[in-house]
Amino acid sequence: MKPTLVLGLGNLLQCDDGVGCRVAQALEQRVLPTDVEVLDAGTPGIGLLNLMQDRQRVIIIDAAEMGLQPGEFKRFGAEDVQLTGSKERISLHRTGIVDTLALAQQLKIELPKLVFFGIQPEKIDWQDGLSPQVQATVPRIVESILKEVSGT
Repeated sequence: MKPTLVLGLGNLLQCDDGVGCRVAQALEQRVLPTDVEVLDAGTPGIGLLNLMQDRQRVIIIDAAEMGLQPGEFKRFGAEDVQLTGSKERISLHRTGIVDTLALAQQLKIELPKLVFFGIQPEKIDWQDGLSPQVQATVPRIVESILKEVSGT
């Protein structure tokens, strides 16, 4: 089994949608346990399944509409995420996290232990860079993930 993988997801060109990528980039600058890899994965779609293959644990960081204040974040375990997928027809080119994980479940693909960090966006629109509220939260998210991977 490969070590823990921390995946930052999102589109850097869509303002706060890129927060997962920005957190991953910040984590890459930090000293991490030797069994932890970090990847700014962008928008992998169904390729997410390949990234998670043979991993013991995957931590996914992404913008998530949760009805919170912009920049607030929440940690979820896999048991907290409902994997129903979208009601629309799945496109392999635009498959989101929930659709991808629901597909893995339907295909009986064994998934690693999953942990999610969802960050409430303020703005998702064609714009480079994060909104000030979300940008200000990045260091706190990084610290939370460092605690997660070091077991403290």
